[in-house]
Amino acid sequence: MKKQLLIAAVAATMTSAAIADISITGLMKANYKNTDNNGTSANAISHEANIYVSGKNGDSKFYMEMEMDSGDSIETAGADIEDIWMSTKIADVNVKAGTWNGSDTLISKDSTRAEGKFEVSTTVSGVTVVADGTADANKNITLKGDVAGVAVSYKIDDEEDDEVKLSTTVNGITLAYHNHDNNEANKDKSSIVVSGSYNGVDLTYAQADADSSATIDGDSLFGDAAVFNVESDGSGMAAGDDIKGFIASTNIGGNKVKAVFAEVNNVTGDGDLDITKFVVTRSLAAGATLEVTYTEQDSATAANDEEQLDVELAVKF
Repeated sequence: MKKQLLIAAVAATMTSAAIADISITGLMKANYKNTDNNGTSANAISHEANIYVSGKNGDSKFYMEMEMDSGDSIETAGADIEDIWMSTKIADVNVKAGTWNGSDTLISKDSTRAEGKFEVSTTVSGVTVVADGTADANKNITLKGDVAGVAVSYKIDDEEDDEVKLSTTVNGITLAYHNHDNNEANKDKSSIVVSGSYNGVDLTYAQADADSSATIDGDSLFGDAAVFNVESDGSGMAAGDDIKGFIASTNIGGNKVKAVFAEVNNVTGDGDLDITKFVVTRSLAAGATLEVTYTEQDSATAANDEEQLDVELAVKF
């Protein structure tokens, strides 16, 4: 009788979990890096682990992300709670609240996880209206829609800055334009990305331009602009610097191979920077991947020349 009651209790628990639609996924990666900076070699081993918990019940969702990396102490700090939010639907209005990371673009890095964030959105006559921000600052209104086959997004924030994104695909070629029109003088920046495929090779050309007081600080396509050895002291891209380059990727013998060739135009007199990167990614058994990245930075300032080999082993579940 006790066994029957126990089985019934376990079955009831499993039924509740199924109704709630709860999932737990995760990722851990370990990296070995060898960095040769103008003849000085250094080695480092690091790790990062992430746990993702999500739940869904009808139109209501919950998401939480926990992270621990080499800089965290197990004895003291423990894991960091990063993104944590809930969303639901009220009539035709989508509501989201909590804290979450923004999305990076070629021209701007958005990694702010402010507390008390909100997002309210709905669609009216084919136009999606989004209001987002925090309780006391950084409120934005975004309008999104399709105009004659062109995806259009127009955003205005509480400082009256304008941000426009346009994208379309013509004959297999995708064109994307992003412009940030800042209310302050000489702080505008923009990017153009053209991408397509030819004979099994994915090709992308991208460029980002900044006014004299604006800084390209994105973390996509070419990599993190903040860690490039651009300035004479080895710091990243500064105000007025521009970047452009090509990216090609394909599959060879079960490996994903990517090549990146970029050039930073430095305007402060420290000289331009050429960046060459090769990335080879191979899937292993049981959800593991091995990724090898070689990056070379060739600077007009000899002390900034750098070669880096990064070997990453990652496991997803």
